[in-house]
Amino acid sequence: MKMITLIKTVLQTLNLYLRLKNRSFYVDLVEKSKSKQKDLINEIEKLRSDGGSDATDRADFLFRELVSEKQDIKHLSAINSITTEGSSSSD
Repeated sequence: MKMITLIKTVLQTLNLYLRLKNRSFYVDLVEKSKSKQKDLINEIEKLRSDGGSDATDRADFLFRELVSEKQDIKHLSAINSITTEGSSSSD
């Protein structure tokens, strides 16, 4: 009986460790995304202030990339929210 309890405890500990690792990975992704978004916004503003045709085209391209980045992180947040809710309710 002690062996089963030990195995159960080890599995619970492993489960908690993996959740923490997953959360840490998610937070890192969000921070990198925010940094990338900030960089894109700054670059777009610089290009828009230049006012040239090539600069405007490049700014438009970067704007689409910014929108895509925001959608990606929103999707990732939704997935993380679902998995976090599911794992906490199973405890």
